[in-house]
Amino acid sequence: MNYTPNLTQTSLFELASSGDFLAITQWINKKLNPQGISARIAKETTGYLQVLVEFHHEPPVDRLIQFICDQLCQLNSPVIEKVKIVGRLSGSSNILWKYSVRIKSHAKINLNKKSNLENKTDNLEFPTFHYLILIISVLAAFVLGIWVSYYSVLVRNSISGKWVETAIEKVRVIEHKMVVNSQDPMITLMFGGDVNLSNQVSNLVKRDYKLPFAKMDEYRAADLSIVNLEHPLTGSTLNNTTEQQKSIVNPSSVKALTSGGVDLVNLANDHTLGYEQKSLLDTIEILEDAGIHSLGAGKTKKEARRPKIIEVKGQKIAYLNYYDTDLQATTRSISINSRNNNQIASDIQTLRKQVDWIIVNYHWGVELSEYPGDWQMDIARMTIDQGADLVVGHHSKVLQGAEIYQGRPIVYSLGNFIFGDSSNQEGDYDTAVLKLSLKPGKMKIEFLPVVVSKYQPQIVKGEKGKEILKHIAQISSVFHQPMRTPVVINTINDDFNFVGIDSFPREGNSNTFSTPILPELPLKSPQDDLNSTNSSHNNSKEEASINNNNNNNNFSLPPILNPVATPKEGTDPFIKEPFIKEPFIELPRLQI
Repeated sequence: MNYTPNLTQTSLFELASSGDFLAITQWINKKLNPQGISARIAKETTGYLQVLVEFHHEPPVDRLIQFICDQLCQLNSPVIEKVKIVGRLSGSSNILWKYSVRIKSHAKINLNKKSNLENKTDNLEFPTFHYLILIISVLAAFVLGIWVSYYSVLVRNSISGKWVETAIEKVRVIEHKMVVNSQDPMITLMFGGDVNLSNQVSNLVKRDYKLPFAKMDEYRAADLSIVNLEHPLTGSTLNNTTEQQKSIVNPSSVKALTSGGVDLVNLANDHTLGYEQKSLLDTIEILEDAGIHSLGAGKTKKEARRPKIIEVKGQKIAYLNYYDTDLQATTRSISINSRNNNQIASDIQTLRKQVDWIIVNYHWGVELSEYPGDWQMDIARMTIDQGADLVVGHHSKVLQGAEIYQGRPIVYSLGNFIFGDSSNQEGDYDTAVLKLSLKPGKMKIEFLPVVVSKYQPQIVKGEKGKEILKHIAQISSVFHQPMRTPVVINTINDDFNFVGIDSFPREGNSNTFSTPILPELPLKSPQDDLNSTNSSHNNSKEEASINNNNNNNNFSLPPILNPVATPKEGTDPFIKEPFIKEPFIELPRLQI
């Protein structure tokens, strides 16, 4: 129906005041459309008038909400009392924000002051027509309201009609349509380390929620981005200690994540364990309302174990998140998905034939260690053996090395990404993010060097970028097959090769970062290790000299690595001993 555009200003106002949704929509859009903003009106079954606002570039939210409320107040309509306003980018299914507002109206009072002096003849002449129009309007509003409510649920959850059988239950597939170029079959995924918007970062967010990710255009340009979230989004401080309260972040800070292009967060970590159920549930709900998915935690073990299956450009990607702890990860009615080898094997094997890619995230290890423990390598390699395509770790606060095992990459730990640590007042450090490019049967993986200044990360090139990549290559050289960056892996025949900046190009993607080629280090063999061991016994003085040189270069020695990657059989589901008793990386004693 297109009669409303021909209405005069007076008739449009009157029709909108009477509660006609099309007229209300045009009344609001008169001034919004010239700004590149459009609104659609419908009424929910709960009694709320729903306003769905779409825009190409996000406007100032507070001013937009105020304008819409002012326009609705002018109508003084009896059907406009409670309003729910939601906003999203045009063409996207992800809701960026949602507000509920109560409109002050005097229309109901005015309706009770009808005049009793109306002519009885008039009342008898038009009642049938009047009630017929009223009934039709009510039915139309009811049908439209049901349709929009159902549509909004689909938009909010971004759920498709597809299902995947997991080890514990059937899970619906999340259809992710907010991609850079839907015509390009290439999928780009981005992985960041630990994010904590509390402490000093919270002040940055208060000034402008876009500031933390302001210099990370690459994150926004990826089709799907994930970080490890280490703070709750809640106003609740119930039973929390003083130290825990310092990490509580205002729910509005979720805008920092949405503005940065974050689509998914890991919650299976030690910080989540420290909060009450309400804090966790608030966090999950706030993330969901903002269009951000979460995994690894929930009210029950089943919720915490539930993977996220996301379909992007026709390819299904399964995300799993585990927390490796020596504690039972179900406290205070909160469940964290703890690492259990049997469950991991079951989770991956059940999914393997139903999805295209399986990505496993681990929150594990020893803080400030540049090398993983032997037990971490056993778990990571076991995960690949079960059928995972990529293992990504975090928690160490610093970068750890990466290797290729059985034709699949293992990145043992990404460092802090945006982390409001009270011990680091300046917020300046070097780190990296991981970029994964996927085509059917082929993946390209690379580190992008990052410099963080005043808690703002930025991908860097030039000498500084080479320096960070060289450090990653150095700490990766201890593995039997170190991962060089970038590397292309053909998952069909398990071939892989390290590539230069012109290999594996993505058409039409000006965002591709050109990574400098690093010299490949020679692969170690068992015989090399044997010769090295024999030589060290015969040349103790030379060994002492080499170790002294390493100390002068501030290079800590790696753990003893088995060049033949063979996972241990019968690994216990949990680490029974506390972390403090785990075998740390020990430096060899110098022989004098």
